[in-house]
Amino acid sequence: MRRSAWILLVIVFLGTLIAYPSLPPVMATHFGMNGQVNGMSNSLVGAFVLPFIMLLMLLLFTAIPRIDPLRVNIKQFRPQYDTFVALLMLFFAVIQAMIIARNLGHIFDPNYVVLPAVGILIFYVGVIMPQTKRNWFIGIRTPWTISSDHVWQKTHELGGTLFKILGVIIALGVFAPTYALPLIFIPLVIVALGLVFYSYFIYAQDSKA
Repeated sequence: MRRSAWILLVIVFLGTLIAYPSLPPVMATHFGMNGQVNGMSNSLVGAFVLPFIMLLMLLLFTAIPRIDPLRVNIKQFRPQYDTFVALLMLFFAVIQAMIIARNLGHIFDPNYVVLPAVGILIFYVGVIMPQTKRNWFIGIRTPWTISSDHVWQKTHELGGTLFKILGVIIALGVFAPTYALPLIFIPLVIVALGLVFYSYFIYAQDSKA
Protein backbone atom coordinates (compact mmCIF):
# COMPACT_ATOMS: atom_id res chain seq x y z
CA MET A 1 0.00 0.00 0.00
CA ARG A 2 2.92 2.35 0.62
CA ARG A 3 4.02 1.87 -2.97
CA SER A 4 0.44 2.32 -4.20
CA ALA A 5 0.25 5.82 -2.70
CA TRP A 6 3.41 6.90 -4.53
CA ILE A 7 2.25 5.32 -7.77
CA LEU A 8 -1.03 7.25 -7.52
CA LEU A 9 0.91 10.47 -6.99
CA VAL A 10 3.06 9.83 -10.08
CA ILE A 11 -0.06 9.05 -12.14
CA VAL A 12 -1.67 12.32 -11.01
CA PHE A 13 1.41 14.36 -11.96
CA LEU A 14 1.77 12.64 -15.33
CA GLY A 15 -1.93 12.94 -16.11
CA THR A 16 -1.89 16.63 -15.22
CA LEU A 17 1.19 17.25 -17.36
CA ILE A 18 -0.47 15.53 -20.33
CA ALA A 19 -3.69 17.51 -19.92
CA TYR A 20 -2.02 20.83 -19.17
CA PRO A 21 -1.52 22.08 -22.79
CA SER A 22 -5.28 21.65 -23.40
CA LEU A 23 -6.40 23.51 -20.29
CA PRO A 24 -7.76 27.07 -20.54
CA PRO A 25 -5.51 29.92 -19.32
CA VAL A 26 -7.94 30.54 -16.44
CA MET A 27 -9.31 27.40 -14.79
CA ALA A 28 -12.36 26.65 -12.68
CA THR A 29 -10.97 25.31 -9.40
CA HIS A 30 -13.82 25.59 -6.93
CA PHE A 31 -17.49 24.73 -7.16
CA GLY A 32 -20.52 25.62 -5.06
CA MET A 33 -23.15 23.29 -3.67
CA ASN A 34 -25.22 23.88 -6.80
CA GLY A 35 -22.35 22.63 -8.94
CA GLN A 36 -21.65 26.06 -10.39
CA VAL A 37 -18.13 27.48 -10.58
CA ASN A 38 -17.35 29.96 -7.79
CA GLY A 39 -13.56 29.99 -7.86
CA MET A 40 -11.02 30.52 -10.64
CA SER A 41 -7.23 30.38 -10.93
CA ASN A 42 -4.56 30.62 -13.59
CA SER A 43 -3.85 27.29 -15.24
CA LEU A 44 -0.43 26.71 -13.67
CA VAL A 45 -1.70 27.10 -10.11
CA GLY A 46 -5.07 25.50 -10.82
CA ALA A 47 -3.56 22.41 -12.43
CA PHE A 48 -0.69 21.72 -10.04
CA VAL A 49 -1.66 23.00 -6.60
CA LEU A 50 -3.47 19.77 -5.66
CA PRO A 51 -0.71 17.42 -6.87
CA PHE A 52 1.83 19.39 -4.81
CA ILE A 53 -0.48 19.26 -1.78
CA MET A 54 -0.64 15.50 -2.30
CA LEU A 55 3.16 15.35 -2.40
CA LEU A 56 3.54 17.29 0.84
CA MET A 57 0.89 15.18 2.59
CA LEU A 58 2.49 11.95 1.42
CA LEU A 59 5.88 13.10 2.68
CA LEU A 60 4.29 13.94 6.04
CA PHE A 61 2.49 10.59 6.30
CA THR A 62 5.74 8.84 5.39
CA ALA A 63 7.57 10.68 8.16
CA ILE A 64 5.01 10.22 10.95
CA PRO A 65 5.78 6.55 11.71
CA ARG A 66 9.44 7.53 12.07
CA ILE A 67 9.13 10.68 14.20
CA ASP A 68 6.21 9.88 16.51
CA PRO A 69 7.46 9.29 20.09
CA LEU A 70 4.95 6.41 20.21
CA ARG A 71 5.95 5.00 16.83
CA VAL A 72 6.06 1.51 18.31
CA ASN A 73 2.29 1.72 18.66
CA ILE A 74 1.87 2.82 15.03
CA LYS A 75 3.60 -0.40 13.94
CA GLN A 76 0.70 -2.33 15.46
CA PHE A 77 -1.76 -0.86 12.94
CA ARG A 78 0.66 -0.06 10.12
CA PRO A 79 -1.29 -2.00 7.42
CA GLN A 80 -4.44 0.01 8.21
CA TYR A 81 -2.40 3.21 8.30
CA ASP A 82 -0.87 2.52 4.89
CA THR A 83 -4.28 1.66 3.42
CA PHE A 84 -5.69 4.95 4.70
CA VAL A 85 -2.83 6.92 3.15
CA ALA A 86 -3.35 5.15 -0.19
CA LEU A 87 -7.10 5.81 0.00
CA LEU A 88 -6.46 9.47 0.81
CA MET A 89 -4.21 9.77 -2.24
CA LEU A 90 -6.93 8.07 -4.33
CA PHE A 91 -9.46 10.59 -3.00
CA PHE A 92 -7.29 13.52 -4.09
CA ALA A 93 -6.61 11.82 -7.43
CA VAL A 94 -10.37 11.62 -8.05
CA ILE A 95 -10.81 15.30 -7.15
CA GLN A 96 -7.92 16.25 -9.45
CA ALA A 97 -9.42 14.19 -12.29
CA MET A 98 -12.75 15.93 -11.73
CA ILE A 99 -11.17 19.39 -11.92
CA ILE A 100 -9.21 18.53 -15.06
CA ALA A 101 -12.28 16.98 -16.72
CA ARG A 102 -14.44 20.02 -15.98
CA ASN A 103 -11.84 22.33 -17.47
CA LEU A 104 -11.55 20.18 -20.58
CA GLY A 105 -15.23 20.82 -21.26
CA HIS A 106 -16.92 17.84 -19.61
CA ILE A 107 -19.85 19.41 -17.74
CA PHE A 108 -21.29 17.54 -14.76
CA ASP A 109 -22.23 18.27 -11.16
CA PRO A 110 -19.09 17.86 -8.98
CA ASN A 111 -21.29 16.90 -6.01
CA TYR A 112 -21.88 13.51 -7.65
CA VAL A 113 -18.15 12.90 -7.37
CA VAL A 114 -17.15 14.73 -4.18
CA LEU A 115 -19.87 13.52 -1.81
CA PRO A 116 -19.46 9.77 -2.43
CA ALA A 117 -15.66 10.19 -2.33
CA VAL A 118 -15.76 12.02 1.01
CA GLY A 119 -18.30 9.53 2.37
CA ILE A 120 -16.12 6.54 1.48
CA LEU A 121 -13.04 8.17 3.01
CA ILE A 122 -14.86 9.02 6.26
CA PHE A 123 -16.40 5.53 6.41
CA TYR A 124 -12.96 3.93 6.14
CA VAL A 125 -11.68 6.19 8.92
CA GLY A 126 -14.48 4.70 11.01
CA VAL A 127 -13.41 1.19 10.04
CA ILE A 128 -9.80 1.63 11.18
CA MET A 129 -10.43 3.79 14.25
CA PRO A 130 -10.89 0.88 16.71
CA GLN A 131 -7.65 -0.66 15.41
CA THR A 132 -5.48 2.40 16.03
CA LYS A 133 -3.21 2.61 19.04
CA ARG A 134 -2.24 5.60 21.12
CA ASN A 135 0.02 8.04 19.26
CA TRP A 136 0.60 11.77 18.83
CA PHE A 137 -0.47 12.28 15.22
CA ILE A 138 -3.32 10.00 14.16
CA GLY A 139 -6.77 9.57 15.65
CA ILE A 140 -8.83 11.38 18.29
CA ARG A 141 -6.14 13.15 20.26
CA THR A 142 -7.36 14.80 23.45
CA PRO A 143 -5.45 15.21 26.73
CA TRP A 144 -7.39 12.21 28.05
CA THR A 145 -6.93 9.81 25.13
CA ILE A 146 -3.21 10.60 24.95
CA SER A 147 -2.90 9.93 28.70
CA SER A 148 -4.57 6.52 28.78
CA ASP A 149 -4.64 3.45 26.55
CA HIS A 150 -8.06 2.54 27.92
CA VAL A 151 -9.56 5.95 27.23
CA TRP A 152 -7.99 5.91 23.77
CA GLN A 153 -9.50 2.51 22.96
CA LYS A 154 -13.00 3.29 24.26
CA THR A 155 -13.10 6.66 22.49
CA HIS A 156 -11.96 5.17 19.19
CA GLU A 157 -14.45 2.31 19.41
CA LEU A 158 -17.28 4.83 19.68
CA GLY A 159 -15.62 7.08 17.11
CA GLY A 160 -15.41 4.19 14.66
CA THR A 161 -19.16 3.62 14.83
CA LEU A 162 -19.99 7.32 14.55
CA PHE A 163 -17.62 7.93 11.62
CA LYS A 164 -19.08 5.01 9.68
CA ILE A 165 -22.56 6.46 10.17
CA LEU A 166 -21.24 9.89 9.20
CA GLY A 167 -19.67 8.46 6.05
CA VAL A 168 -22.98 6.96 4.97
CA ILE A 169 -24.83 10.25 5.64
CA ILE A 170 -22.31 12.22 3.57
CA ALA A 171 -22.44 9.75 0.69
CA LEU A 172 -26.25 9.88 0.68
CA GLY A 173 -25.97 13.66 0.38
CA VAL A 174 -25.61 13.04 -3.36
CA PHE A 175 -29.41 12.81 -3.40
CA ALA A 176 -29.72 16.26 -1.80
CA PRO A 177 -26.66 18.20 -3.03
CA THR A 178 -28.18 21.56 -2.03
CA TYR A 179 -27.75 20.51 1.61
CA ALA A 180 -24.36 18.87 1.11
CA LEU A 181 -22.37 21.43 3.10
CA PRO A 182 -24.48 21.19 6.29
CA LEU A 183 -24.68 17.41 5.83
CA ILE A 184 -20.89 17.29 6.04
CA PHE A 185 -19.98 19.92 8.62
CA ILE A 186 -22.84 19.87 11.13
CA PRO A 187 -22.63 16.10 11.88
CA LEU A 188 -18.82 16.28 11.80
CA VAL A 189 -18.75 19.06 14.42
CA ILE A 190 -21.29 17.23 16.59
CA VAL A 191 -19.33 13.97 16.40
CA ALA A 192 -15.99 15.69 17.09
CA LEU A 193 -17.28 17.58 20.14
CA GLY A 194 -19.14 14.53 21.39
CA LEU A 195 -15.98 12.42 21.27
CA VAL A 196 -13.99 15.06 23.16
CA PHE A 197 -16.55 15.05 25.98
CA TYR A 198 -16.79 11.26 25.87
CA SER A 199 -13.02 10.88 26.28
CA TYR A 200 -13.11 13.14 29.33
CA PHE A 201 -16.05 11.17 30.77
CA ILE A 202 -14.21 7.84 30.42
CA TYR A 203 -11.03 9.34 31.91
CA ALA A 204 -12.99 10.74 34.87
CA GLN A 205 -14.64 7.36 35.42
CA ASP A 206 -11.27 5.61 35.37
CA SER A 207 -9.85 8.14 37.83
CA LYS A 208 -12.60 7.34 40.33
CA ALA A 209 -12.05 3.59 40.08
